[in-house]
Amino acid sequence: MNTSRRIRLIASTMLLGAVALANSGTLLAQNEIIRGAIPPMPEITYHPSPAGYKVEEFASNLQVVWTIRFLPDGRMYVTERPGRVRIIAADGTMDAEPWLSIEDKVFFQGESGLTGLALHPRYPEVPWVYVMYTYLTEAGPFNRISRFTETDGRAGEETILHDGLAAQARGGSHSGGTLQFGPDGMLYVATGDAFERQRSNDLNDLSGAVLRIDENGKVPADNPWPNNPIWAHGMRNPHGLTWQPSTGRIFTGDHGPTGEDQLMSHDRIVILEGGRHHGWPIMVGAAGLPDYVDPILTFVPSSPPGDAMFYTGDLMPELKNDLFVSVLGFQPIERQNLMRIRFEDPADPSRPTAIERWFNDEQGNSVYGRLRALAIGPDGAIYVGTSNHDGRQMTASQREQPDRILRISPAQ
Repeated sequence: MNTSRRIRLIASTMLLGAVALANSGTLLAQNEIIRGAIPPMPEITYHPSPAGYKVEEFASNLQVVWTIRFLPDGRMYVTERPGRVRIIAADGTMDAEPWLSIEDKVFFQGESGLTGLALHPRYPEVPWVYVMYTYLTEAGPFNRISRFTETDGRAGEETILHDGLAAQARGGSHSGGTLQFGPDGMLYVATGDAFERQRSNDLNDLSGAVLRIDENGKVPADNPWPNNPIWAHGMRNPHGLTWQPSTGRIFTGDHGPTGEDQLMSHDRIVILEGGRHHGWPIMVGAAGLPDYVDPILTFVPSSPPGDAMFYTGDLMPELKNDLFVSVLGFQPIERQNLMRIRFEDPADPSRPTAIERWFNDEQGNSVYGRLRALAIGPDGAIYVGTSNHDGRQMTASQREQPDRILRISPAQ
């Protein structure tokens, strides 16, 4: 038997084993992760200083900005992962007193801490603010989804909606953390696998999944699995949840392996499908199996996503319906940039046709370092939060300045 035929036979056997394992209902992943194909990659161009746009510092003196959410009056709520929610006015002035400070209970390590935040769709009429954070107990760290009632301009009573979500004790990695209300009025929550990959394969475990709950934390009657908050699963460490305006599809970014089965990178962009398994930990890349949702993009080398957002503003109409993904990474080569992903195929509006990497020169020089939080302001500008003080920035010059929020707008 020649080498190529032997490889095909081994791959086929592994794929069949993975399918049989998944269909058997077992909670453990197979012994080896399947290597699927890399989806077609469109042309990638680099733009250290994107023509036609200017970048201004909007706010500074922050620490590990994770989420930015705008209030109807133009102010923004900003989460800092050590355990604070800040209020920043429309002119960039930050309130001296945090809206919420839970530093005494937050487990601030690795990727854990105070992460996601979402406003009730009828805020401020309904003064509820939802957050996700990691806390420490004698049994170890856990993640929690809570709702705070705003009282006199500050966080008031806390109502815990979901508790005891898995968190990694050593390193604090893979907590997910995105909270986002969807067009259907439901709260979507991205959770990580806590670096225990079998969790993502288990419908009795809320890890490595996207949850869908109502404003009170209850399971909607039309969720895919009865009485289960899981809406989609098979993720490793998803970040960002955003709805494509032209199709209504939900996009997310998911972090690929960092050593499992000697695999690295394979970060991906996925179009989520309710009631479906999205591949992890059965496979990486696109295997083309009917029981799993393949990614539309897979990045090798890695491009670990920090947040994802379709641009829907009016200030920069040429960006309308483009997907922006902030990119993290220890080193700036192939990473630490803002990706603009374009969709210009009328016959297939969810097929990526071009990628621009902003604020990186392809030679290992990043202008702003690790980027995470993304938001569109009421003014139509794009706001981006940096994450250079989370212990993972290897470039000294980026670590020497505080984290900040940048504002991208037309140059003229």
